[in-house]
Amino acid sequence: MPLSDFERVVALSTPGDYKAGESEESVIRVSLRFSENHDLVFLGGDLEGSVKLTCQRCLEVMEYSLAGPVKLAVSETEREVEGLPKGFELICLLDADDVGLKLDEVHLLPMVEDELLLRIPLVPMHVEGAECSGRARIGEVSNEADPKENITRPFSALADLMASKGKGH
Repeated sequence: MPLSDFERVVALSTPGDYKAGESEESVIRVSLRFSENHDLVFLGGDLEGSVKLTCQRCLEVMEYSLAGPVKLAVSETEREVEGLPKGFELICLLDADDVGLKLDEVHLLPMVEDELLLRIPLVPMHVEGAECSGRARIGEVSNEADPKENITRPFSALADLMASKGKGH
Protein backbone atom coordinates (compact mmCIF):
# COMPACT_ATOMS: atom_id res chain seq x y z
CA MET A 1 0.00 0.00 0.00
CA PRO A 2 1.35 3.49 -0.72
CA LEU A 3 2.41 5.44 2.36
CA SER A 4 0.16 8.29 1.18
CA ASP A 5 -2.88 6.11 2.09
CA PHE A 6 -1.94 6.55 5.75
CA GLU A 7 -2.70 10.23 6.27
CA ARG A 8 -1.89 10.35 10.00
CA VAL A 9 1.51 8.73 9.43
CA VAL A 10 2.28 11.10 6.54
CA ALA A 11 1.38 14.06 8.80
CA LEU A 12 4.13 12.98 11.23
CA SER A 13 6.74 12.28 8.58
CA THR A 14 9.29 14.67 7.15
CA PRO A 15 9.28 15.42 3.44
CA GLY A 16 12.66 14.08 2.37
CA ASP A 17 15.15 14.73 -0.36
CA TYR A 18 14.98 11.82 -2.80
CA LYS A 19 17.96 10.71 -4.84
CA ALA A 20 17.70 10.58 -8.60
CA GLY A 21 16.03 7.38 -9.72
CA GLU A 22 14.54 6.73 -6.28
CA SER A 23 10.78 6.49 -6.14
CA GLU A 24 9.22 9.34 -4.23
CA GLU A 25 6.33 7.11 -3.18
CA SER A 26 7.18 4.91 -0.22
CA VAL A 27 5.22 1.74 0.23
CA ILE A 28 4.13 -0.22 3.28
CA ARG A 29 3.93 -3.97 2.80
CA VAL A 30 1.21 -5.52 4.91
CA SER A 31 0.80 -9.26 5.32
CA LEU A 32 -2.11 -10.35 7.52
CA ARG A 33 -3.52 -13.76 8.35
CA PHE A 34 -6.98 -14.11 9.82
CA SER A 35 -8.33 -16.83 12.08
CA GLU A 36 -11.42 -17.14 14.23
CA ASN A 37 -11.93 -18.68 17.64
CA HIS A 38 -15.36 -18.32 19.27
CA ASP A 39 -16.23 -14.60 19.18
CA LEU A 40 -12.65 -13.44 18.53
CA VAL A 41 -11.00 -12.77 15.20
CA PHE A 42 -7.19 -12.95 15.24
CA LEU A 43 -5.08 -10.82 12.92
CA GLY A 44 -1.47 -11.88 12.77
CA GLY A 45 1.15 -10.83 10.32
CA ASP A 46 3.91 -8.41 9.50
CA LEU A 47 4.42 -4.81 8.42
CA GLU A 48 7.38 -3.66 6.34
CA GLY A 49 8.21 -0.15 5.31
CA SER A 50 9.85 3.04 6.39
CA VAL A 51 9.09 6.69 6.85
CA LYS A 52 11.29 9.79 6.75
CA LEU A 53 11.56 11.52 10.13
CA THR A 54 13.66 14.40 11.47
CA CYS A 55 16.36 13.34 13.92
CA GLN A 56 15.98 15.51 17.01
CA ARG A 57 19.74 15.48 17.71
CA CYS A 58 21.04 16.72 14.36
CA LEU A 59 17.78 17.95 12.75
CA GLU A 60 18.56 16.04 9.55
CA VAL A 61 16.13 13.79 7.68
CA MET A 62 16.58 10.09 8.36
CA GLU A 63 14.89 6.90 7.20
CA TYR A 64 13.10 5.10 10.06
CA SER A 65 11.97 1.48 9.76
CA LEU A 66 8.39 0.67 10.76
CA ALA A 67 8.80 -3.08 10.27
CA GLY A 68 7.49 -5.53 12.82
CA PRO A 69 4.85 -8.06 13.73
CA VAL A 70 1.12 -7.42 14.04
CA LYS A 71 -0.76 -9.41 16.70
CA LEU A 72 -4.34 -8.30 17.26
CA ALA A 73 -7.43 -10.03 18.62
CA VAL A 74 -10.69 -8.28 17.71
CA SER A 75 -13.90 -8.72 19.69
CA GLU A 76 -17.40 -7.29 19.23
CA THR A 77 -17.98 -7.30 23.00
CA GLU A 78 -16.01 -6.44 26.10
CA ARG A 79 -14.28 -9.43 27.54
CA GLU A 80 -11.43 -10.46 29.75
CA VAL A 81 -7.97 -10.60 28.27
CA GLU A 82 -7.40 -14.07 29.76
CA GLY A 83 -6.84 -16.81 27.26
CA LEU A 84 -5.33 -14.63 24.54
CA PRO A 85 -2.26 -16.09 22.88
CA LYS A 86 0.98 -14.52 24.09
CA GLY A 87 1.75 -11.16 22.50
CA PHE A 88 -1.75 -10.49 21.13
CA GLU A 89 -3.50 -7.22 21.96
CA LEU A 90 -7.28 -7.18 22.38
CA ILE A 91 -9.30 -4.59 20.46
CA CYS A 92 -12.92 -4.18 21.52
CA LEU A 93 -15.28 -2.73 18.91
CA LEU A 94 -17.58 -1.06 21.44
CA ASP A 95 -17.59 2.72 21.41
CA ALA A 96 -18.24 5.11 24.33
CA ASP A 97 -22.04 4.74 23.98
CA ASP A 98 -21.86 0.93 24.09
CA VAL A 99 -22.88 0.86 20.44
CA GLY A 100 -20.42 -1.45 18.79
CA LEU A 101 -19.39 -2.33 15.30
CA LYS A 102 -19.76 -5.78 13.86
CA LEU A 103 -16.68 -7.63 12.70
CA ASP A 104 -17.75 -7.34 9.07
CA GLU A 105 -17.90 -3.52 9.45
CA VAL A 106 -14.28 -3.12 10.52
CA HIS A 107 -11.98 -1.23 8.18
CA LEU A 108 -8.46 -2.60 8.14
CA LEU A 109 -6.72 0.56 6.92
CA PRO A 110 -7.20 2.49 10.21
CA MET A 111 -6.11 -0.56 12.21
CA VAL A 112 -2.93 -0.93 10.18
CA GLU A 113 -2.34 2.82 10.43
CA ASP A 114 -2.66 2.61 14.23
CA GLU A 115 0.00 -0.11 14.24
CA LEU A 116 2.29 2.11 12.15
CA LEU A 117 1.72 5.08 14.45
CA LEU A 118 2.64 2.98 17.48
CA ARG A 119 6.02 2.27 15.87
CA ILE A 120 6.94 5.95 15.35
CA PRO A 121 9.04 7.20 18.28
CA LEU A 122 7.97 10.26 20.22
CA VAL A 123 11.48 11.70 19.80
CA PRO A 124 13.04 10.34 16.61
CA MET A 125 16.83 9.96 16.68
CA HIS A 126 19.37 8.07 14.62
CA VAL A 127 19.87 4.58 15.99
CA GLU A 128 23.05 3.76 17.91
CA GLY A 129 25.91 3.28 15.48
CA ALA A 130 24.37 5.39 12.71
CA GLU A 131 26.13 8.56 11.64
CA CYS A 132 24.57 11.55 13.43
CA SER A 133 26.22 14.96 13.49
CA GLY A 134 24.29 15.74 16.68
CA ARG A 135 26.34 13.20 18.66
CA ALA A 136 29.57 14.91 17.58
CA ARG A 137 28.22 18.27 18.77
CA ILE A 138 27.26 16.78 22.15
CA GLY A 139 30.84 15.47 22.51
CA GLU A 140 32.28 18.88 21.59
CA VAL A 141 30.18 20.67 24.20
CA SER A 142 31.14 18.25 26.96
CA ASN A 143 34.86 18.51 26.09
CA GLU A 144 34.94 22.32 25.82
CA ALA A 145 34.76 23.18 29.49
CA ASP A 146 36.37 21.19 32.26
CA PRO A 147 33.81 21.29 35.07
CA LYS A 148 36.57 21.24 37.74
CA GLU A 149 38.03 24.58 36.58
CA ASN A 150 35.01 26.79 37.30
CA ILE A 151 33.76 25.42 40.61
CA THR A 152 32.87 28.18 43.03
CA ARG A 153 32.29 27.37 46.66
CA PRO A 154 30.31 30.28 48.16
CA PHE A 155 30.34 28.87 51.68
CA SER A 156 34.05 28.04 51.87
CA ALA A 157 34.75 31.30 53.74
CA LEU A 158 31.99 30.40 56.21
CA ALA A 159 33.56 26.98 56.76
CA ASP A 160 36.93 28.63 57.48
CA LEU A 161 35.28 31.04 59.92
CA MET A 162 33.48 28.20 61.72
CA ALA A 163 36.73 26.21 61.94
CA SER A 164 38.63 29.19 63.44
CA LYS A 165 35.88 29.85 66.06
CA GLY A 166 35.82 26.18 66.98
CA LYS A 167 39.56 26.27 67.85
CA GLY A 168 39.11 29.19 70.21
CA HIS A 169 36.63 27.47 72.56
